[in-house]
Amino acid sequence: MEIEMDSFLASWFGPAESSAKGIDPEFDWIPTGLKKWYEISSRWGIPVEGVKRLIPPSEISEEEGKFIFLMDQGGWAWAFDLAEPSFIFEAKDDDPWRRLDADWDEMLLWHSFSEAVKHAPFVQWSSNASTEAVNEALSKFRKVSFAGSMWPTAGWAFYIADGMIADAGPSKWAPDSFSITVGAGSSESIAFLKSLAGIEWRVRQK
Repeated sequence: MEIEMDSFLASWFGPAESSAKGIDPEFDWIPTGLKKWYEISSRWGIPVEGVKRLIPPSEISEEEGKFIFLMDQGGWAWAFDLAEPSFIFEAKDDDPWRRLDADWDEMLLWHSFSEAVKHAPFVQWSSNASTEAVNEALSKFRKVSFAGSMWPTAGWAFYIADGMIADAGPSKWAPDSFSITVGAGSSESIAFLKSLAGIEWRVRQK
């Protein structure tokens, strides 16, 4: 399934600003694809310190031949290699770097999607849902496939529906249970979730 980048960003982060914060010429060594991340993040207001942290150009430094540009609080990191600037690498904690199949545009959409789920106007989530409840909650959604990333854990997936986006995967808090987060543009879109059995929701509204 294809998602049109500009339409998606406008739907979940509002209209783009006409101007973007330029990258200082001293950072011309940064891959062109990553420069685009900084530009789009500034135009659409994508959180740079949200679910993941987008490292400012001035703080990017080399570690064992890789330059980390994105991190999360769970020990995950994403990096580039100046010898292969078109590729993106990811690793968790002290695991070896693994090259992803996705290009910069796809990874930017993946990053924006995962941020949008948690920063939607209306959010409901659970860390202890049954398999049946998750399947029912996602029955109106279509699965979105992103190439290669294992974040935040194996078995995690992303979903989209009219006016809603979601992510879900094995819960790290309860064995044989699932975590699920649903973001929506309106409370009406997710009203059906309240009637589902086998899941206790937490709710946040902007």
